[in-house]
Amino acid sequence: MEKNKLKILFLDRNAVGPYELKDIFSKYGEYTELNLTNNDDIASYLKDYDVVILNRIRLGKKEFEKAPHLKLVLLTGTGYNHIDLVAAKEHRVTIANVAGYSTNSVSQLTMTLLLNELTRAERLSQEVKQNKWEEISNKMDRYYHVDTEGKVLGILGHGNIGKKVESYAKSFGMEVMIAKIPGREYTDNLENRFELNEVLEKCDMFSIHAPLTDLTRNLINLDRIKKMKKSAIILNLGRGPIINEDDLYYALKNKIIASAATDVMTSEPPKSDCKLLELDNFTVTPHLAWKSQKSLERLFAAIENNLNLFLENKLIGVESK
Repeated sequence: MEKNKLKILFLDRNAVGPYELKDIFSKYGEYTELNLTNNDDIASYLKDYDVVILNRIRLGKKEFEKAPHLKLVLLTGTGYNHIDLVAAKEHRVTIANVAGYSTNSVSQLTMTLLLNELTRAERLSQEVKQNKWEEISNKMDRYYHVDTEGKVLGILGHGNIGKKVESYAKSFGMEVMIAKIPGREYTDNLENRFELNEVLEKCDMFSIHAPLTDLTRNLINLDRIKKMKKSAIILNLGRGPIINEDDLYYALKNKIIASAATDVMTSEPPKSDCKLLELDNFTVTPHLAWKSQKSLERLFAAIENNLNLFLENKLIGVESK
């Protein structure tokens, strides 16, 4: 493919926010932006394009079959569980993701959620606005917040983000235990890496930063949650399906653990009848941990680099395992 003659389509442009992209990709040919969701007939939009950019749109066998010119899919993120890699390979389509661009922003939101769970800052602010200042001040047995000092943070997923969260947590006086993913082999002999069940039993907070794989899907279920302290808090900044949401709802509803906060859900956006959204001890943000200004700058610089590597026949891309 020639550099200035590509037909490039961004399927879900709205997913990345107000960041100027036309100047970047118009250099390579005809650039088009759409604001599609997975509810649209994605396949019907693909037939004329050489390169597709996407964030959360799913591509499977049907989509690749309807895209005879497609040679490259540029993912605006790290995870690629929404892409059928086998079908992509069959149709000779290269899939390229980007890693490491959002380490700081995801780690920052992790600590924001963690501290909010311990201090109840968001909840207290809402109650003050309901004229409960004096009630809160006079009932500190109900409204006290919890110190980070001496608490144990369990971390599942010890890549760039997990390591950054570990560093932040230690700066707040916390002890960190890294959890093994059952079924995965480890050769690094990390001193603070322990079996998952041991971490769940001992931690005060458990923070998820692992990718979604066959080993991690539904990994945090009711049986494992029941191993945790009643005062424990779960954070999920990895992928929604790592936690069984029905089990999490049961655990939170019945006070098996204290609370949970997440930036990711199994269904995004969550369905209108999602029971978790009814709970006071469940906090959710709309999968925005990666969307800081600096993260987006790094992200699209890396995506453009992937495009250039592809044009130079140097792009490796992700492969099915």
